[in-house]
Amino acid sequence: MRKTVVLCTLLAMSCPPTQAADDKLSVNLGLDYSSGHYGSAIKTETWALPISLKYRTDAWTIRLSTAWLHVRGAGNVTPDGDPLNSPSSGTTSEGMGDVSAGLTYNLLDERSHWAGLDIGGKIKFGTADETKSLGTGENDYTLHAELFKPLNKWMPFIRLGYKWKGDPASIEYRNVWLGSVGTNYRMTPVVSVGGSYDWQQAVSQTGHPISEALLYLNFRLSSTSKLNLYAVRGFSDASPDWGSGFIFTHSY
Repeated sequence: MRKTVVLCTLLAMSCPPTQAADDKLSVNLGLDYSSGHYGSAIKTETWALPISLKYRTDAWTIRLSTAWLHVRGAGNVTPDGDPLNSPSSGTTSEGMGDVSAGLTYNLLDERSHWAGLDIGGKIKFGTADETKSLGTGENDYTLHAELFKPLNKWMPFIRLGYKWKGDPASIEYRNVWLGSVGTNYRMTPVVSVGGSYDWQQAVSQTGHPISEALLYLNFRLSSTSKLNLYAVRGFSDASPDWGSGFIFTHSY
């Protein structure tokens, strides 16, 4: 689900480069709520319990993520905002979401170059139950690059990617461009704030692009633990009207 992308962005922005280099294995647990109409008269509410594992070694980072989902709504959209050919009647479903695997390589180290550059890819495996509208049942493949520049207490970034969409039954998706722009600001050694704007092309000819903004507050609880609080505001029928949640991270 798309919230796992938000999770990874939050953790990357709120962690200083020197601390990120020291982390080997980290576990992320959270709670997320979102609400929106997604072009339907029926409101869709989604509760998610995301979990992810990240392992970093030298310039490489590996991530695995999934989530348990509880969705109540029209059944005409996945938790990622992808449209489905399902009847727009009220339904409640729950179960495990898609499993995602990502690999990122730090091509330019920001501590020794004018800016940092990460390149990577992600596979979203269509493991969620499509009959419950928890996913499309198909795999998606994404390649992306992210440029970021430390400026004293600021860390602005820009991300650009391309996604190859798998087509579910009776609907044809388009491959899409996506991007994000945002910044992190370190208020104190243990508190930081930030935000981003995320956009993605519409996956169908009659659909809408994803358009949403994210604000977050990060607390470093100890040398190995931190807590992120965040809120999301959507600006299109492919995004939730609003959402919020938290993510707890522990590093080993």
